[in-house]
This record gives sequence, C-alpha cells and structure tokens, in this order.
Amino acid sequence: MKKYNILRNITLFLVDVDGVIVKGRTGIPGASQAIEGLRRHEATVIFVTNNASRSRVSLAQELSEIGIDADPEQTLTTAYIAARHLQNADSRRIFMVGEGGLREELTNAGLTVVGDDAEDCDAVVVGIDRDFTYGKMASANRFIRKGVEFIATNTDATLPTERGEDPGAGAIVASIARCTGRRPTIMGKPSPNLVRMALEMTGKDLRQTTVVGDRPETDMAMARRSGCLGILLLTGVSTDRRREEYPIRQRPHLIFSSLQELAESYQASRLKAL
Repeated sequence: MKKYNILRNITLFLVDVDGVIVKGRTGIPGASQAIEGLRRHEATVIFVTNNASRSRVSLAQELSEIGIDADPEQTLTTAYIAARHLQNADSRRIFMVGEGGLREELTNAGLTVVGDDAEDCDAVVVGIDRDFTYGKMASANRFIRKGVEFIATNTDATLPTERGEDPGAGAIVASIARCTGRRPTIMGKPSPNLVRMALEMTGKDLRQTTVVGDRPETDMAMARRSGCLGILLLTGVSTDRRREEYPIRQRPHLIFSSLQELAESYQASRLKAL
C-alpha cells in the first residue's frame, strides 16, 4: 500500500538505460513492455544515461532497435550535457577523449574537436573510450596542465554488458586526474544536471519526478541530491532488497526487482487514484 501511495503522484520517470533497459546491446526482458505500461497511464518517460558514447540521436535509435519508441527529445545523455555546458562556457576548441556520440554532440553544438597535434584548446572533455591509449592520456595531460577546464562526462567505474562488468569512463577519468593532479567537473550522475535539464525540457515539478536506475552511487545519489524520488532496480549492478543496507546519501526510496514490477505497481497506484 505504501508503494502505491508514493507512486500515485509521479508523472515524470527519468529512466536509466544500462542495467535497466539494456545490458550491452541486449534488451532486458520486459523492459519495453514496462515502458509501454508507464506511458499508457500518462507518464512522461525520459531516458537518461551516463554513457557518453551515445548521442541523443543514437540512443533513440538504439532504443527503437529493442522495440521502444523514443525521439531524441525524449533522451538525455552526458555527451549532450557536456556539449551544452561547454557551449554556455564559451569554449570553442575541445580536446576529446571519447567516442562517436560525444564527438557528434560537440559538433552539433558548434564546437571544434582538436587533435593531438593542436597547440592549445579551451577545454578537455573525457568520456568512455574503448580505444583509449597512452597517447590520448598524454595529450589530455598536456592541455590540462596548461590550465584549461577538465570535464568528465561521468566517473562510473564499470559499464554493464552481456558478459558482465566492463571498465567504465571513471577508470579513464581517474588515470587523467592522477597524472594531472586535477579533479574534473562532472557532468553526469550523481550531479543533479540531468534532473535539472529534464525538468527544463518537460515543465514538470520535482515533486512529480522519479529517477529510476540500478546504481546507488550514481542514480540514487542523483535523486537524493536533486530532492526527488529514487527508485532502485535489481536488474543491473545492485542486488540487495534492503533499503537500510545502502548509505543514506545513496539510499533508494523504493526498490523493485525489475522495471516491469515497477510499471505494474505504478499502474495499480494510478487505478487506485481514480
């Protein structure tokens, strides 16, 4: 009964992707049906991800491949958040450690991505890069030591895949932070940036909003920092159903075994409200 009461007034779901919707490129069973169920009861769903290898366009395409209808305007990625931040900071020449989605968002924002041979840049932005090399680390080190802004899309230690946990962007960010002696400005979770952007996009109220994810240290911490409801799912990295086992600043308000179980509870809460 308590879960129904808490869910009743929620109308905006900020749904994580890796570990909630997909693992690697494989859809998690029941996820697409769960999204349909949420939408059927007038919920607005925004897909959010710390994974900066995705642009908003590529994330929407990825979701469509597993049967979820999504426009780019219904997605938020840390690549997009980072590009917006750099654009607002009037940075124009960017050295990037990352993949195609990050490059796409930087270019779409009118920014120039410089190469290793550039003499200078305005900022260094670092995301997941599965072709990361010592040379890229050395170039990032050179630029950051000149005093330019150091941006991390996220600091996730791992990334859920079909074969288990692969190293995440945080491992790359940590290596660059170590050699430069600089801490980056973090764009993604647990920063509240994604929540703020989603509220700006949708016009929803924070009291109507929930963050749905599988990581207490990012998803639930972002919900706590933002002041909205945090819902932890056990389809990704987290396995413990007991709320008290999670640190207070990362503690979920509700825990469900899957997105499908959450959608069923939400539907029941909406029906009880009629």
